[in-house]
Amino acid sequence: MTPSLRRVWWLLGAATLAVALWFIWSGRVRDEPVPAGAARAAPAASRPEVSALSVSESTGLPLAAVHGSDEIELCGGLWVKAKPDGSVDDDDLARVTHLPEARARLIDGLRADTSEFARAAAILLALAGSDYTRLATGDAAASCSGAECEANRQAAARIAEGRDTLARMATTTNDPRVYALAFNTCGRAPPVEGACQLLNAEQWARLDPGNAAPWLFVLTQAVQHRDTAAQSEALFRISASARSDQHFFAVPGLVIDHMPGDDAALPAVLTLAAQAIGVESAWSLSGHQTLLEQCKASTLRDANRRQTCGAVAELLSERSDTLLDRGVGVALGKRLGWSEDRIDRLRGEQVAYVESLGTSTDLGPVDGCTGIRRDLATVVRHARLGEVGALRDWVAHSGKGAEDFIRAEQQSQAQAAAAAASAASAPG
Repeated sequence: MTPSLRRVWWLLGAATLAVALWFIWSGRVRDEPVPAGAARAAPAASRPEVSALSVSESTGLPLAAVHGSDEIELCGGLWVKAKPDGSVDDDDLARVTHLPEARARLIDGLRADTSEFARAAAILLALAGSDYTRLATGDAAASCSGAECEANRQAAARIAEGRDTLARMATTTNDPRVYALAFNTCGRAPPVEGACQLLNAEQWARLDPGNAAPWLFVLTQAVQHRDTAAQSEALFRISASARSDQHFFAVPGLVIDHMPGDDAALPAVLTLAAQAIGVESAWSLSGHQTLLEQCKASTLRDANRRQTCGAVAELLSERSDTLLDRGVGVALGKRLGWSEDRIDRLRGEQVAYVESLGTSTDLGPVDGCTGIRRDLATVVRHARLGEVGALRDWVAHSGKGAEDFIRAEQQSQAQAAAAAASAASAPG
């Protein structure tokens, strides 16, 4: 992964974790491959181990005997082609990990599950693929010709059908996760059509009382309709919520729970989890910009609005489930005059936590199994605790105090200021 991609991950937080995981995965092999036989210890799996594949299913030969100098060892004895730039070749990755078969087994297993959410997740996972965002948003027609256009049309029709099925499921559900999944998947359809027209943020809010997330959409709609009374109501509902829960990692966590835990399966598990997050990354973002507009300096002169915005900032900073929400909460807190120490602590914690995930720009190459297990453990942790909960848990066990995070953030700011000053004073 290049430093610029890591900076994108940091700036956008949860909304781009799919991109982060994929580029961590595809960029991990840009350095020299680990020689055969130079395996290093990996953390113990959370599930019982089963023996890994030791021969190629296509040749019957030991996998170590069929790799070339341009191939990289993944995990469980699997090898994959590397492109000239060091990234993984997608087609070769799908071949060696038997990805289509793994996806089919996963979807079949979820469809047979007794949980309605698992069955909804199966529909979403059937939409996953490298062209999902382009096709789901209707941007494919401008860059195709002939047979490619027909293939795009058929794929887009399958996406629309799956989205419609998911929306119809949501119209009868009592599970707020199912409704959120359908509502967000429908959100990028231009225009909203079919069963997606039957979904609305108000119903999501009724199914999920105490959750601020649907009210962010209600707020955006109220602003678009210039309904000031509805804006005030939505902002109050956000401020009075117990939490902000986007359920962003629920499906990827489900993927990992339903997949085998042996080394040979891990590359496919990570790829499918990343693709699940990729579909979710195409969702419409909730109304963070609208929220910031509601709490801008001119509106904060009103004491009631200031109190409401203060409650919103506390909610997003402390009781949300994504780093994106937390970042918006910190930005609001700064606007509201929170102490510099508190702002620096919150920012320092977030920077340190992101770096602990293995996404810092100075990170060296990571071995296949070790790195894949680390990434999967991160997704499971985020599914269980949310990103913010996982951050808080990491901080509690980091052995660092508030002053450590404050000092690190202040040093970072000083270094950035010095670099900016140096650049500004450099000759033409």
